[in-house]
Amino acid sequence: LFTASKMGVFDLLQKSPGLDAEQVAAEIKASVKGTQCLLEALVSLGLLTPSDQCHHQKPVYKNSTLAAQFLGSDSPFSLHSYILHTDNVVWPLFSHLENAVRDGTNQHEQAFGKKAQDLFQDTYYDSQALKLRFMNAMHSIAKVTGKAVATAFDLSTYKTACDLGGCTGAIAHELTKANPQMSVTVFDLPAVIEMRDRFQPQHLDKDHRVSFMAGDFFKDDLPKADLYVLARILHDWADDKVEILLSKIAEVCKPGCALLIAETMLEGPTPHSALQSLNMLVQTEGTERTHRRYTKLLKKHGFGHTRVVYTMNFLDALLAVK
Repeated sequence: LFTASKMGVFDLLQKSPGLDAEQVAAEIKASVKGTQCLLEALVSLGLLTPSDQCHHQKPVYKNSTLAAQFLGSDSPFSLHSYILHTDNVVWPLFSHLENAVRDGTNQHEQAFGKKAQDLFQDTYYDSQALKLRFMNAMHSIAKVTGKAVATAFDLSTYKTACDLGGCTGAIAHELTKANPQMSVTVFDLPAVIEMRDRFQPQHLDKDHRVSFMAGDFFKDDLPKADLYVLARILHDWADDKVEILLSKIAEVCKPGCALLIAETMLEGPTPHSALQSLNMLVQTEGTERTHRRYTKLLKKHGFGHTRVVYTMNFLDALLAVK
């Protein structure tokens, strides 16, 4: 999957479906033997569809429905950027899984020769190119999961929302689409906010219900809102950091305000949920948690009436009320 994405196989077959292995090899500048092996492997994964192999004819290939929807770089729900990020960053970390299991720590020093003192400012954002690549990756996941998160609960009673660590605003836009009464402030690091214009959907240019504010949610005052959103944020941090963030949210929350958490819940019905904890182990100081663990953490900070929706997407949704 990583190799085919990096070499442009899915983009090629999106533009020119029905090529045989020799034609694909010529376009991606690879050997025919290697290309044939790669194409057959992609067929076995359900990512490519071959033609009926008639006698004296070479099989030709096209993207499967799944690949057409998610793997072309120009597809509306493309995960192309996330796959390249996973190949370049996550896979080198995951190759040190044994170390991570033995030590219980992330593997940035082993994989990249650099400690992650502040993961997102020192490691992911140490250059403009890396920052943009990471934002593209997070944007692609948010596009795929945003609608499921935004529509998991009836949020019609909330007029203002703050998406903490909301990156490009993809989930914020989904929230305003699902809730016409709502305006959303995306609160993220200055380095992220500076790049936001590259990701704003053109048809929403005149939608002023999504705004952006620069800041560090561990250090700075949080914007006031009726609803706070944490999407793929808490799994990056150990419990002590999570407690700090929840206490800051609780301080600005009035009774009746709510917190919407979007994460992979460990007791969920999707088979990949447990693997996500290993994913977090090699990458961060955090972990995925169960619904019950989140409920316990939230209760300490005055949040109750906790409900969870298993969306069957990458992210599940949990709503708690102050």
